[in-house]
Amino acid sequence: MNFDELLSIRDQETGTFSCLLLGKLVKRNVDGKYQNVIDVRDDLSDNIIFCESLKYELKALSVLKPQRQLHFMLGKDDTAINSVKTIIIERGVYLTLAQLLNDNPSLVARQDFTNNLLKSIFEATKELNGQNIFHECFDPRNVLVRKGDSQVFLLNHGSFYKSITDQQAFFGDMKEFVAPEVLEKGTVDERCDVYSIGKLIESLYSLGSMPLAVKKVVKKAISELPEDRYNSVEDMEKALSRLNSAMHSAVLFVVAAFAALFIVGTYFTIVPEQNEMEYVKPAPQEPEMDLDDGFNPATELGFIANDTASQLTPEQQKKMAEYEKKAEEIFRKRFELEADRILSKLYNVNNMGFNEKKFMATSQKTLEELSKAQEKIASQTAISGAKSQRIASEIVERIANKKKKELK
Repeated sequence: MNFDELLSIRDQETGTFSCLLLGKLVKRNVDGKYQNVIDVRDDLSDNIIFCESLKYELKALSVLKPQRQLHFMLGKDDTAINSVKTIIIERGVYLTLAQLLNDNPSLVARQDFTNNLLKSIFEATKELNGQNIFHECFDPRNVLVRKGDSQVFLLNHGSFYKSITDQQAFFGDMKEFVAPEVLEKGTVDERCDVYSIGKLIESLYSLGSMPLAVKKVVKKAISELPEDRYNSVEDMEKALSRLNSAMHSAVLFVVAAFAALFIVGTYFTIVPEQNEMEYVKPAPQEPEMDLDDGFNPATELGFIANDTASQLTPEQQKKMAEYEKKAEEIFRKRFELEADRILSKLYNVNNMGFNEKKFMATSQKTLEELSKAQEKIASQTAISGAKSQRIASEIVERIANKKKKELK
């Protein structure tokens, strides 16, 4: 079996996946060299309007030279007659997008592949539209990719063939990817390509779950009425980018919110169990009064045993209550400043990009700093451990909630 026979078998196996809009893509020996050849469809090869449109497209593209455009020429015996049997494409190894996905269907699950594919298609289409050329049909069988790097290339463009009377027959089984107004010989503009690209994206996600942002863009792009679609391919691309960014930000916020809840919950878990006591809202703060350094109610008022507090005189009890109140106010003020400083190192945008291991390490360090600060300030202000823990918990919860809102 020679190489020509092997190529023939391969072409038969790929079947409809190698059938472009104008005909079937094959490898053929031409003048001793293997070239990419399109065998033009029988219903088009002898159509005078088609042949003239093809020749006009060949001439126009040779002048405009858009990027991502495959160059082609007519078959050797088709240049001077009103019948085109073959089209020869520039050298290279190309296959249709349909072939590529059939050979490796897992590609659509790779975000980088899908993003690069759509980026290339948007770039190519914007340039064509800027020169008043419209591809019209982005059926995966009518989009070519280069083997190896999967770079996108386009060949023949539907707007060059709008003179053909029966557009339904011209697009054949690819008409599902063509805007309704094109098939009905209506107005042809950028919105036709918006529709077709929307159909291509829809087909890429046919075997998987389409992201919400993409689904929203596709729904508008494939609207039946042109005026309900995006006005241009550029508008469609911007909308897709904007919605993807919004969804990404929303995901980051949700992750941050869950992380914050986890941290606060973990903090309360490791703090010793608190005694149940009624919380009395402190009176409005008076002008700041610092306690003397080294103040200790037990030594200032004399030694007081645990069971002798009730034996204090009313005057001593009143003085004791005033000192406790001042000590609590000073603890609140000092711990709030310290807690705000410590939590600011955790609740910031930079930490949202940490991996799980690093984030957990940062969270543990934050909890340890908060606990040490509570114990240190409590010892300095001579208030009980249970009371300082309760006040610290209130302050941490309030500051954490505030910083979560600021992150949003």
